[in-house]
Amino acid sequence: MLARMSDPRPARRQPGSALCFVCGTKNQYGLGASFYDDGREVWTELTPAEHHQGWPGVLHGGISSAILDETIGRVAFLHDRWVQTGKLSLRFVKPAPLGVPLRAVGRLERNHARLMEMSGELVVASTGELLASAQGTFVPLPDAARAALARQLGGDFEAWERWLGENRAMRESEPEGRG
Repeated sequence: MLARMSDPRPARRQPGSALCFVCGTKNQYGLGASFYDDGREVWTELTPAEHHQGWPGVLHGGISSAILDETIGRVAFLHDRWVQTGKLSLRFVKPAPLGVPLRAVGRLERNHARLMEMSGELVVASTGELLASAQGTFVPLPDAARAALARQLGGDFEAWERWLGENRAMRESEPEGRG
């Protein structure tokens, strides 16, 4: 399990779905990323391979975008919300190398009734060198759509339900003003 140096709270692994390109556990063409959180931030680490390239030796920008979209979008789970991307803005700072562990981190900026705003970065895991940053606006799904979608995702639906229940209990036990 990955640990966050800046926060003493333990990391929790978030469930994945079956066929998602980024986190799919049964997608043979996907990235197979595992996501973790500490109750405030969400992160993943992965090492892109040659078949993920745009230019030789460089991660395709669309894959960088997908990784950041998934990472920052998963922050909504920490607030018991399922969302879809409304707007995603990226700033590419440096080419992301292949064959090197990368880390994506996401966090909440604003939580409104009708939308959530999140941000994140893609960095070289060993040095923290910034490769890309993202800002996203996400639209919450209605509860009925959320329940139906969760069952269609595949993967371990029961793991999602357990994780969401544990997250709700953790948030309810936190002192006012935290989380």
